[in-house]
Amino acid sequence: MIKAVVSQQEFMENSIPSAILSQLQAIYERDVNADSIAIVWPEDIPKVVAKSVINGIKVTIISCVSELDMRETLVDHQDLALNQGESLVMLSKYDVVHLAKDILARLWRNEPQRISPWKSLQQLIKVRVIDPRLTRKNGRWLAEALLGCFDRYQTEINFGEVLDQEKAWKALALGYLSYSESVLDLQSLFSWSMSNDVSALLKKLPEDVNDNLGDWLNQGIPGFSELIETLLHDGHGNDLLSIGLVCSVLFHPELEKSDLVDVAGIHGARAIFRDRHLSSNAIHIKVLARFGEESTAAALFFIKDKGFKFVDSTLGKAEQILASIGGLSAVGLSEILPRSYQYRLSSYALSLVEVISKNDIENADAALLSLQKHILASMASQSKQVERALMALRLARWLKREDACVEGAAKLIDDYIYNGSFVDWARSIVWVGDVHDELNKVYHQIIDLACVKREKQNQKFSEQLAAIARGDKLEESKIPVENALEKLVSPIAQKRPVLLLVMDGMNEAVYRGLTEDLINSGWLEVRDSLTAKESCLVAALPTITKISRCSLLSGALTEGLAADEKKAFASHAGLKKVTSIKYPPVVFHKADLQQAGTGSLNSDVRSKIANKDYKVIATVINAIDDQLKSSAQVSVDWSLGSIALLRQVLEAARDAGRVVIVTSDHGHVLDHDSQFLNPTDSTVSNGERYQLSGSQISKNEVFVTGDRVVTPTKGVTLPWSEKVRYTKGKNLGYHGGGSLQEVVIPLGVFISANDELEGWSEVPRTMPSWWYQDLITEVVTESVLSYQTLDQPKVEKKKSAKAKKVEAISEVMEDMFGGPVVDEPKPKNTQSCWIDAMFESAIYQTIKARSGRGIKDEQLHEFLELMEAHQGQVMETMIIRQLSIPKLRIRGFLSGAQKLLNVDGYPILSVDRDSQTVKLNINDIKQQFEL
Repeated sequence: MIKAVVSQQEFMENSIPSAILSQLQAIYERDVNADSIAIVWPEDIPKVVAKSVINGIKVTIISCVSELDMRETLVDHQDLALNQGESLVMLSKYDVVHLAKDILARLWRNEPQRISPWKSLQQLIKVRVIDPRLTRKNGRWLAEALLGCFDRYQTEINFGEVLDQEKAWKALALGYLSYSESVLDLQSLFSWSMSNDVSALLKKLPEDVNDNLGDWLNQGIPGFSELIETLLHDGHGNDLLSIGLVCSVLFHPELEKSDLVDVAGIHGARAIFRDRHLSSNAIHIKVLARFGEESTAAALFFIKDKGFKFVDSTLGKAEQILASIGGLSAVGLSEILPRSYQYRLSSYALSLVEVISKNDIENADAALLSLQKHILASMASQSKQVERALMALRLARWLKREDACVEGAAKLIDDYIYNGSFVDWARSIVWVGDVHDELNKVYHQIIDLACVKREKQNQKFSEQLAAIARGDKLEESKIPVENALEKLVSPIAQKRPVLLLVMDGMNEAVYRGLTEDLINSGWLEVRDSLTAKESCLVAALPTITKISRCSLLSGALTEGLAADEKKAFASHAGLKKVTSIKYPPVVFHKADLQQAGTGSLNSDVRSKIANKDYKVIATVINAIDDQLKSSAQVSVDWSLGSIALLRQVLEAARDAGRVVIVTSDHGHVLDHDSQFLNPTDSTVSNGERYQLSGSQISKNEVFVTGDRVVTPTKGVTLPWSEKVRYTKGKNLGYHGGGSLQEVVIPLGVFISANDELEGWSEVPRTMPSWWYQDLITEVVTESVLSYQTLDQPKVEKKKSAKAKKVEAISEVMEDMFGGPVVDEPKPKNTQSCWIDAMFESAIYQTIKARSGRGIKDEQLHEFLELMEAHQGQVMETMIIRQLSIPKLRIRGFLSGAQKLLNVDGYPILSVDRDSQTVKLNINDIKQQFEL
């Protein structure tokens, strides 16, 4: 660029741009008398006058900023030339098209002279060398095109020392197409296409650039350059991703095998597509199929990176194109188009109908997996819908299983804990229905069938209510609520400070969901024995707060309010033995927990929880019980995320290193089409689900008497059916009755992941087999024999090929809630000789000795057998289930395995954190250990 100087100051010769100097040298060599020379200089420069001598000729070089400036300069030069004999050179950005005829008539050769475009370009972009292949292959057009858009890329691109083809096209793409992506690949092209009016840009493109677009595309996407160039030239630049998503359906590898479209329809739709969008070009079908796959991957990336709104219109356009060519019926193959999601919902609804009518679980498993694979299924807006779909299938599996014969109160309670509570959890979610009409109808059918089956179980349990009312001894794991302080809280408090967390009104179904939150938040469930059954408390009767909660916090069967509970809790003999007079047992109720004027935990409560001198603290959280009294028609979410005080209490307990005992005072039943039953005696104080009179007992009620009935007469009438209520107004739920939901109180002991409790061990989460899949064929261990008898009777069943296929699919399906199924059979491995040899090898023994403490050989052996049985690839959830590893420990286990197997850091065992997939290269591990 010419340097700005004071007018009339002479430049040294080397101050003149080399491109101008070379051009003038060439002109004077041709014509020594050349004068009034105009040179086109595309860059704006200020008014400058410079003097020099070129080829022995005195030259005055003047930059002209306008056409008028050129005219005045010519007039002034004509007056001075005769006296001074200097040659005039004018620099301006005007070519012959933009100058008036009177100016052209005075110029040398009657037109402005163009400097060699390559030399001008070299000077402008300040490169030392231009790749000779550019000039040989492209001639002048590439340089002129780069000069034509110089102002649009001059501050954006650093060319370095050499101008090559990659940088040249990068500048052209930015200058003419506004392509500012850092790389040239399909994903970047899609992003550019969706962020610019590409069709309008292409219309303004210089002809030479347009004709050579293939050179640009070949640099980054050689496999798709012909396809993309065709789409751009045919005016589809704004719809690249939409068309790619159409290809993902129209050229899907499974399309011909599906029954979505007949063969004639497939070929017809493809022919129309080629005619309308590819100008009938013979793009290979494999290229179009790969283009579809890449488009789907790019769309998924955009959704995760930029949100669904960024691609919303693009997805709609793809569906419009499919509809216009008669291909919409195949949309179900797409894992991203919204109509595909609706199609999969409908297919899933149909599969659930077949479960009910034909017991075809396998089709429903496959349909659910297909639904879960759709990108919309992973979005927050659809999470509840997908969760309902999963819960509905679980209910369907439970409905179709063969029930074991269960007798006695303890066994019935076990069956409820291990199965019924999960059923009620699923029912509470599916009950709300769905906006999808077909799903909504089949959900109602499933709920009706589940309610009938659960009613039969509650009716059978009603036969045991008399024993519970009398206080007949049950198993050790079934603790009467009045004995909880003595049997559980005091013994634990002798070892560690305790927080007794009472969730008023929480039943086993709510506890199931809450437990998942606790585990996902870094809490570990522990028991005093790995073989111990899951424990529970047994409510006092009737199952109401003033009786059952007061009995829990008093350590004796009684009735009272919060003040009575505080007094009894502080004076409990067993608790006083493990506490001091200065730091007595203390219980905080609803009014105590919340800081005045805010929703945060009271500072006094927080400080006492933090003070480990307070060995025993109890907190009562009423969020569930309060919500049950509401008549609002809303779906309730009782979780750590929705109950702020619960979350804060737990965090305070974690910071203090307290053991947390999570329990309730009684359960509840939700209002699932309950019916009002007029109490026999309205003159006495009856409850929502109990009445004091024992006369005129209906078929849905039972009258019981005994020491554990806390009424003046030691007797009470309880409805065993969840359908009965004695209050005219409808609430969200009720309690006080004799159903399993109300009598069985959840109970769990939790410690922080970094803590320990002497004599207690972590336990894997136990889920019923039907929670996953109905494929149980053998008992795993003797310790869970009684549990399995309750959960799933052993039924020999020959699997069809289709069932085996679904089983293989389900084995790699990520579990929505995590946790192991204790009675799932472990795959038998008949080809594990190399595994035994590996453990015996000198290489492994050396690595093991060097690594020190780590995972046990037995556990690693079992892990390797699992990996081999599944061809070296499984989901983390399967490892959790098969090896009974707590979910919180799986990452540590895999890290330990990698230390033993990945010699010298070579990735024999790899873990994909995003997909939670674990891969083992079996061939490499054999070579590594010389097997």
